[in-house]
Amino acid sequence: MFEKLIDSFEKLCLQIIIEILLVPVTIFKLFQEPRRCYDFSVHEMEKEETERFQDYLSPIKLSVYTSVIISVLLMDYGGEQSFISKIKGLSMVEKALFIFLINNFTAVLFSVILLWYKKEKVNTPTFRTLLFSFIYTTVYTSTPFFLLILSAMFLGQTVNVQAYLGHLEKLETYGARDYAFFIVFLVFIIIGLIGLFKLFKALHYILKENFRYHPYIVWIFTLLFFIIQLYYARGFI
Repeated sequence: MFEKLIDSFEKLCLQIIIEILLVPVTIFKLFQEPRRCYDFSVHEMEKEETERFQDYLSPIKLSVYTSVIISVLLMDYGGEQSFISKIKGLSMVEKALFIFLINNFTAVLFSVILLWYKKEKVNTPTFRTLLFSFIYTTVYTSTPFFLLILSAMFLGQTVNVQAYLGHLEKLETYGARDYAFFIVFLVFIIIGLIGLFKLFKALHYILKENFRYHPYIVWIFTLLFFIIQLYYARGFI
């Protein structure tokens, strides 16, 4: 009995380690080619359930891991203006769940809108494919903030961007950590801009694959979804 418990614990730990290692791999693949947000979902949904997502993390697990990590970091290193710091009376798990729901609300909304337009039911493989695709697109907005928060944690800074920008004129008073964080902030801006471009491309590709004969609808929906997703992403900081 005890040996079985140890074996189960060992398998659980190994699975968690493998999945954590797959987080940066999955993010890199999605940043490398935005079309993979949709192509990965379509390809995996064609497999048997036990064979899905072996080489990279599933969108649900990816969102869960990033939500938990961001939640933990924001509890101690987030600025007072971040939306998560304004929520009182919640535990770490509740905050992580809240971020998870916020991250994926747009994915559910977009999927339902597309199904309604195509006059299909929610309980279909099409819905799961669309949902997985849109959950993957949240990587482009969450990754820059995650890197900024993680860097701020190691440099002993807070993620109060507005206050930081307000003190840029006082560079002569900065120390080594301040200059390092300034470089990190520039990298954050660059990755953020790249992420916005990749997000738009990913959304356009998903919509193009579902509205092959409606080019104007594709661009209208792409712009609309892009604006909505950015509105939710701005709450991170």
